[in-house]
Amino acid sequence: MANNPNILPPNDPDLLLAKRIGEALPDLKALGSDEDPLLNDLFNYKRTVEEKDVDMVNSDDLWDSIESKINETGSSKGRILSMTPAIRRFAIAASILIAAVVGSFLIQDQAQPTLIGQSFASISQVTLSDGSSVSLRPHSRIYMISENENEMAYKLEGEAYFEVTSDPQRIFTVKTERSKVQVLGTKFILSERDNTSSVFLEEGRISFEALDSGNAIELEPGQSSKIDLNTPSPVVTQKDPQVYTDWLNNELIFNNDRVGDIFSELEQHYNISIQGPDVVKNETLSGSIELGDIDAVLRDFELVLGGSFTKVDTKTYQFNADS
Repeated sequence: MANNPNILPPNDPDLLLAKRIGEALPDLKALGSDEDPLLNDLFNYKRTVEEKDVDMVNSDDLWDSIESKINETGSSKGRILSMTPAIRRFAIAASILIAAVVGSFLIQDQAQPTLIGQSFASISQVTLSDGSSVSLRPHSRIYMISENENEMAYKLEGEAYFEVTSDPQRIFTVKTERSKVQVLGTKFILSERDNTSSVFLEEGRISFEALDSGNAIELEPGQSSKIDLNTPSPVVTQKDPQVYTDWLNNELIFNNDRVGDIFSELEQHYNISIQGPDVVKNETLSGSIELGDIDAVLRDFELVLGGSFTKVDTKTYQFNADS
């Protein structure tokens, strides 16, 4: 058996690496400074995955990365190409072991976002560890992704007003489903609803990035931008600042806005659903209204729109125009 050419020698690098990984599971941190080229390729792939902030590892991409290194330039120095078919099967088995553990390998240190603040029927204030403050619009949530000396990263659901403490040495980021805002010290409002992410910069400077396309723009005070299904790349827009900051004063200001967009904002603020005919939703309105009791708000809109709201269930309202 000792001279059997189909058996890998005890000092085969793939076999030794597979054994070391098996012994290290589930904690692979100790292998982070390893000198083995293949393992370093795995760590590089891990860093690439983390930088792209993906939710799932693509096993095909992973294997292509490993295979390209194993068979690099077809050189006889490659670990697999220089072996006999029988021995190659053992080497591939060792590589498969490496790929099999890579799921655990890649997700290490990727903590799930932690809920650190949420609002219900009223605006809620959250103070972050660096002194930055967040005003959450009703029925919104903020999650902490990471907090360290180099970065403070958060995820937002709903809408919030941020007053970020200036710290040139630490990056401050907030993500929604469609966008990412990166700042150093500023005041801005970020919103995510109806597959649309919008931002308004009150003070300072920010980068606003579309997560799907990777395109980003820089905004200056007074500028705004949005990302939606029809606008995958952000563009600079100018609107009345009060349109974005109105809810901080329990007020809704609209300036030639679609009724459908106004309904959407009411849905966010009151955690309800408003249904109505498209002909009404496509009308435009200008004015303001106090965000008090929802029934009083809807009565005001009944007068303006010429119709009535019917409560379908505890959270759903149907608008019917007068005939």
